[in-house]
Amino acid sequence: MNNRMKWLAAAVFAVAGLSGCATTRVAGEPGAEAVAIAAAQPQVIRPLPSYGSRGGYRYRRFVAVSAPAT
Repeated sequence: MNNRMKWLAAAVFAVAGLSGCATTRVAGEPGAEAVAIAAAQPQVIRPLPSYGSRGGYRYRRFVAVSAPAT
């Protein structure tokens, strides 16, 4: 492989690596209303009655729910 092909391959990998960064941005910061609602309703994690399976392994599924008032 000559130097020009190595440079081209490095450029292609650099562009491919940097192109994913643009798609992982968050749409926007949560507003004050969303923060107030989240603070008013604390969340807890509860297990679901079903299990998942991937690659021959079973895993427990969980869901986030509002915490019960005490």
